[in-house]
Amino acid sequence: MLQNLKAEMTRRKIGTSDIGRVIGKSTRTATDKVSGRYPFTINEAKTIRDSFFQGMDLEFLFAEASSDE
Repeated sequence: MLQNLKAEMTRRKIGTSDIGRVIGKSTRTATDKVSGRYPFTINEAKTIRDSFFQGMDLEFLFAEASSDE
């Protein structure tokens, strides 16, 4: 799961439908990607960062949570 991305989305009131819109995917696909079921491409990650999280580090936003967290 992308806990940092989800936390920042919550702080900024950004929904998965907003993420899907900017990457050109359905809300369902965006939800699957945010939940970690499917990965974001690097271009999608950059688009999300540039659209909603300017100045934030990609590695921080898209860090995978370890299984023991």
